[in-house]
Amino acid sequence: KTSEELHRAEIAPYLLDARENYPETYCMFEYNGVPFSAIGGIQALSGQKKNGKTFVIAQLIAACLAPDAPRVHDNLPGLTVPQRTLEYLGHLPKVLWVDTEMEKLNSAKVLRRVHWLIGQDMNVPHERFSALCLRTVESSEKEPAHKKRWRLIKLAIDIIHPDIVFIDGIRDIIGNFNDNEESAQLVQELMAIAETKNICIWNVLHLNPRPGNDDESKMRGHLGTELGNKVTDTLISKKDKRGANVKFTVSQQDARGKDLEDWVFEVTDQAGSLGIPRIIAGGQPTAATPKVMPDSRADILKWINEGLSRHNWPMSRKNIKELIFKEIGGVTNKDRQQADLDAAINYGFFVESTQKANGYAMLMPPDDLPF
Repeated sequence: KTSEELHRAEIAPYLLDARENYPETYCMFEYNGVPFSAIGGIQALSGQKKNGKTFVIAQLIAACLAPDAPRVHDNLPGLTVPQRTLEYLGHLPKVLWVDTEMEKLNSAKVLRRVHWLIGQDMNVPHERFSALCLRTVESSEKEPAHKKRWRLIKLAIDIIHPDIVFIDGIRDIIGNFNDNEESAQLVQELMAIAETKNICIWNVLHLNPRPGNDDESKMRGHLGTELGNKVTDTLISKKDKRGANVKFTVSQQDARGKDLEDWVFEVTDQAGSLGIPRIIAGGQPTAATPKVMPDSRADILKWINEGLSRHNWPMSRKNIKELIFKEIGGVTNKDRQQADLDAAINYGFFVESTQKANGYAMLMPPDDLPF
């Protein structure tokens, strides 16, 4: 071949073709209907130290694992996985969380916080949630600690095959975050893994505020600059403490698509010392906002009884809302469907089955369901 032919062959894989139907972008999350966190891309979560970043990670993980769980619905209103993404994946997402900063005790606390939100037994591993605690990785002559952490993360991705990865924090998998070449190399490798594995990779890195101008804060070092240039989304978590009243605001600093509205959350004692984040609507606790009321007990019971003969049981929560409350009861409002499901569970109209759908126990009416 001539030199020109060889050059053409080399650039051919990178040329855009107007005849090609390139795959559509799917996002792992949406907040109040606005999608974010593109699958196949990298994302950043930042903020000053002790400003709620780990609580934000717990919210995102819980929304991934069980978007229809009652506690996720109550504590994380508006945050979920888009239905079109679930259909694209064909399953609920599998999550890998990597913590490089906390002791194992505190890392386990985050894991159990997620378990509480999704209704999982706090002492039973979840089949779609894996956690690595890499704080105590030691250096050797052949392998510095940061390189070993990064090698272990890549190994875990290859073994676990997650749909989304959270690296908390990325600073501990690089030698010098102020080195241009090293920073660029790490970010390029992150992008390559996200694209080839078709996953999301969230990276936690502290802010490095510019003196006297906190509003224009940037992520630390050259690594932060390089990461900020390549991510599909950057979320910033900021703490606001006024006396005993503490709130956290999550804002989107960078977005490839439509901007998210801020979400504000507080940390509650619903699970004792675990600390459960709860999204606040309009700066007020969720409990103070108008709630969708369930239908009457008699109507809910009537629809379930009718569904006994029309459908196979046990049934997933999603199918109950679609086939019982929507198809039979005519309830089209999704919040009302969820309210009816919660009420039915409280009334004892459903019990958990040993069968699972996407890792979540299916439901069925008890033998003594009233008629």
